[in-house]
Amino acid sequence: MMMVEKIKTSIPVLDDHLAGGLMSKSITTLWATPGIDTSPFVYQIIVERLESGDKCIFLNQSKMSKAIIREIEAFGWDIQRYIDQGKFFFVDAYSGLLNAKSKEKYHVPNPRDANSITETIKKVLDDTKDGHILFVYDSISTLIDHCGERTIDIIPTWKKILNENNSTGVLTFTEWPYEDYVLEKLREYSDAIIELKAIEEKVILREFFVVSKVTWNGKAKKGVTVPFKVAVPGGVMVYIPKILVTGPYNAGKTSFIHSISDRAVSVDRFGTTIALDHGHVEYAGFSVDLFGTPGQERFDPILEKLGEESLGVIVVIDSTDPDSFPRVKEMLAKTRAAGLPYVIVANKADLPGALSPEEIRERMKLPKDVPIIPVTAENLSKVEKDKPAKLKKEEVRKVLMTLFSRIV
Repeated sequence: MMMVEKIKTSIPVLDDHLAGGLMSKSITTLWATPGIDTSPFVYQIIVERLESGDKCIFLNQSKMSKAIIREIEAFGWDIQRYIDQGKFFFVDAYSGLLNAKSKEKYHVPNPRDANSITETIKKVLDDTKDGHILFVYDSISTLIDHCGERTIDIIPTWKKILNENNSTGVLTFTEWPYEDYVLEKLREYSDAIIELKAIEEKVILREFFVVSKVTWNGKAKKGVTVPFKVAVPGGVMVYIPKILVTGPYNAGKTSFIHSISDRAVSVDRFGTTIALDHGHVEYAGFSVDLFGTPGQERFDPILEKLGEESLGVIVVIDSTDPDSFPRVKEMLAKTRAAGLPYVIVANKADLPGALSPEEIRERMKLPKDVPIIPVTAENLSKVEKDKPAKLKKEEVRKVLMTLFSRIV
């Protein structure tokens, strides 16, 4: 079987869900519901491809080129240097809609005519045959609005032109109430579709992306929803709004949260958590909020409330105290978190009497697929009374990445 080159996007998790990235010489559509902006995804893919040595062509039909440059730079990405190097340039299909004169080298003479747009695309690609090219069209919705719904059938022609010029296409589309023909054809012509949607949870609107179509071979993850947020600066991040950190009294929950987060707070008394711990983490393209539960039984009435809407669970145990293990399953039941993805953190793994992961699995009767990750303090001699211990950073990060892989 012939191997197909994959084009990385740098958007967290997305490349995995696309079985390695976008397929070279394919067309991928970023398909958004009204109200969700596709631009951060487009900009992040553009910057990744430019940093990887590709050239990028951006056909803008929805806003001025200067506005796009300002938006990209707001994310902290220096796009101007690529413009100066002749690696990133615009095809202006917007000025003509305003009956204004374009200042770009390449512009569409009549952006209300699909054939004029196609001829311009062909000319630009003919002029730029050096290496792989990322071609972005923003947006198909604007094309339809100005050229008619049947112009959707121009996409196969574009695909042929892109293929002949070693180019990979990314189209943006907002699903306004178009006729079914448009939606059906766009799905048919797209090699891959990444849908950007929103769901209302109580009073909070959460956005997520999902790969709904992939035509190339590989272990693509179609239909798996991934919540995201857009950070300025920063770009697209996978957003996990709530991970529960639970476990018995004195297991090290507060130490874990304070070790992984630079913005952790605890409600405690004499070093014991009496309400909750909270920490925020941004790491490896993920943005996560951690909520730690108290471990003492007298706080059990609030455990169920703390466990609500969690997407995953970090269970911290004391490796040296097997008598506390039954309490772990009791707390999972009370927080109603037993059915969620979870990871066991075997704290104090370097202390005398600490059980190995295999011994812990046997004692707790855990399934073989539940990860058990030993963690240890950075320096036991610096642990202060009634203060959280600092755990080794690489170990607590391994815990997070293991849980992330089980959630998304």
